[in-house]
Amino acid sequence: MIDAKKEWQEIELSENEHLDELIEETGFPKIVLQILMERGYDSLEAINNFLDPDARGLYDPNFMHDMELGVDRIQQAIMNGEKIVIYGDYDVDGITSTALMYETLEELGAEVEYYIPDRFKDGYGPNVEVYKRLIDEGVSLIVTVDNGVAGHEAIDYANQHGVDVVVTDHHELPETLPDAYAIIHPRHPEGDYPFGELSGVGVAFKVAAALLEELPQDVLDLVALGTVADLVSLTGENRILVKYGLQLLQQTMRPGLQSLYKVAGIEVPTITEETIGFSLAPRLNALGRMENGSLGVELLTTLDEERAEELAKTTNQLNIKRQEEVNKIVEEAVAQLANKSENHLVNVVAGNNWHEGVVGIVASRLVDMTGKPSLVLSIDEKTGIAKGSGRSIEAFQMFDALDSHRDILMKFGGHHMACGLSLDREKLSDLQQVVDEEGKKQGIEHATKPVVKVIPVNLDDVNLGLEAQLEALAPFGTDNPRPVFEFKDYEVNTVQAIGQQKNHLKLQLQSNNSQVDALDFGIGSKKISEIERNKNSVRLIGTLGKNVWQSRVNLQIMIEDILLDDSNTGTVVEIQRKNKLTKSMFQQQATYVFFDKKLYNQVMPYLADDSEAYLYNFSDDKKLNCDTLIVVDCPDNIEKLKSLLAKAIVKHFIFVGYTRENTYLNGLPTREQFGRLYKFSQTHTNVSIRRDLQKLADYLKLKRELLVFMINVFFEAKFVKIENGLMSGNTDVTPHNLEDTNSYQAYLQKMKAQKSLIYSKSTDLQKWILKYLDENN
Repeated sequence: MIDAKKEWQEIELSENEHLDELIEETGFPKIVLQILMERGYDSLEAINNFLDPDARGLYDPNFMHDMELGVDRIQQAIMNGEKIVIYGDYDVDGITSTALMYETLEELGAEVEYYIPDRFKDGYGPNVEVYKRLIDEGVSLIVTVDNGVAGHEAIDYANQHGVDVVVTDHHELPETLPDAYAIIHPRHPEGDYPFGELSGVGVAFKVAAALLEELPQDVLDLVALGTVADLVSLTGENRILVKYGLQLLQQTMRPGLQSLYKVAGIEVPTITEETIGFSLAPRLNALGRMENGSLGVELLTTLDEERAEELAKTTNQLNIKRQEEVNKIVEEAVAQLANKSENHLVNVVAGNNWHEGVVGIVASRLVDMTGKPSLVLSIDEKTGIAKGSGRSIEAFQMFDALDSHRDILMKFGGHHMACGLSLDREKLSDLQQVVDEEGKKQGIEHATKPVVKVIPVNLDDVNLGLEAQLEALAPFGTDNPRPVFEFKDYEVNTVQAIGQQKNHLKLQLQSNNSQVDALDFGIGSKKISEIERNKNSVRLIGTLGKNVWQSRVNLQIMIEDILLDDSNTGTVVEIQRKNKLTKSMFQQQATYVFFDKKLYNQVMPYLADDSEAYLYNFSDDKKLNCDTLIVVDCPDNIEKLKSLLAKAIVKHFIFVGYTRENTYLNGLPTREQFGRLYKFSQTHTNVSIRRDLQKLADYLKLKRELLVFMINVFFEAKFVKIENGLMSGNTDVTPHNLEDTNSYQAYLQKMKAQKSLIYSKSTDLQKWILKYLDENN
């Protein structure tokens, strides 16, 4: 049974009395206008403003609290030749904010530098030690971007030493604000700015506009990057900034971005908000996670093409390294969870010297995989300190859960959905106990799934035209999600596992007039097997997209969630096909079946105590009735597996299919190869097969396994005689068709078995196995 990850909440699309009038006025189909109305755009003016956002919808930057005060101080510093430092952050919003402010102040003739904190040494936000060092170097004005509203200690130090700090930030405001010279923030409690959802780079853009007394359109590419990457609301001003910023990203003259496009394989005309979210932002974020975000500022601001290429390559390489680290830690973390004796409400995993820069990503992965809040920590083996990040679910207030247990923590900060923390590794068991207790108090064991709003639609009613019209709602993101549809009236034609690891799903959906591919990435091979077994029970929700291949454009569905609504899902067939066996593979509680006696005897000592093993026997009529049946090796005759399947009554069938010899790949010997062996045998006597087999194979230019087969055929045909391991040619040879020998026919059957069971498509083999299992299950 595959259950949905989310609760599908069907949207009741409005039948507003003005709907026909809006359709006529705008030219958009009914369903697009209904989506807009459901999102609160219920008049012609509101719809037009949303569909065609205009720069005239941007607010005067001077509406923002302390804007004039902060701008005057910056201008004073420029006029007086004071040394200014822009103090940024190491994520994409912070990098782009820093680059934007740096370019603006340079354009105004400022003596300006920038500083990006080191994630590992400095941490997030104003750091007293860094402020001390900057002030000692002669800085007299610090301008923060994308941070600062919680920097009390560092800002107090600056004040005590006669250095002013202008804070520009967008993060949650603490109860008490720092004593900065100016705090420019769209949600300042004493302000009344009309739009409070700007990103850090959005606030920096507003400061730049006030300083320049005009809209700095040439930095909108930076604004789009930071705004989309920071997952702020893509409505209001942000929608306007991102729309024009995306256009500039397609035309950017920045050598760094041009080089990054090249190494990332990005086609410039196709750049969208998804390009930022899935390609550009992860690469830029990797700099701060793996090394230092200052490289990102340099990449975005350099005019040196050679340096830009060098930085782009570094950025791409660090992102690959980041992916490798994440995958490694996820694998280890999942293994830890699997080995835990108790089923906890909250995941807590820790590992020695895990890379601190990626533990937050790993925590997010674990939330996606398990549906549980997750804390992932890296243990410093020298200090014994475990430092990490947490990611939560809607039903669990992570900050509240840990805030009252600071006695076991060294450092802690965060909000509802995420946190950062450190503690002594000896306290990890206490941490697990605490979060489980808090989870129980908050009732997360009874928590409902996250809700996703879906629009029911018949597959026949979706096409490339609708997909193109929905793109008018872009850029998509927070508060303006891509519309999700629940598709009706279709059948699943084919189920296919795709990707290098065969853990991505591709379905072909068929309706009366349509045939559409649907894709789900990272769903896992086990679920794909279940879907193949029960494809008539598939229900799915997803978004519309298009696939462009060799100038052909086809509609496709990106699956958001999937379920099998039939509780009787039958047997799950899993295809593993290993070319190497390890002891750990036999620790699963299961019934193991072997075809090879030697392998059976070798593996028996490693089986788990509660497992069973059988050496398969054709003549045994006993039914194999069990939960999990694992076929370890590949039979030398496909009829043996058919016979086994006819006797199996199982819930989970796993075909490992280990084989020592690649008979199928070795192929059949040619007449010329048989001829070489025959000629040799007739001219040599008493050749030691045991001692000189490899020498003979090398001499005859044959694979060792192939030579063994040929000698067996010759022996059966009486072309050679073998006594005490010594081979000689027979002088009295009777003509014989080699293909009629039992050895030849057995080899042929083994080739056919390997072709079907080892070298076929996994999905084809699953179908074949299910066909024979159907009669019993």
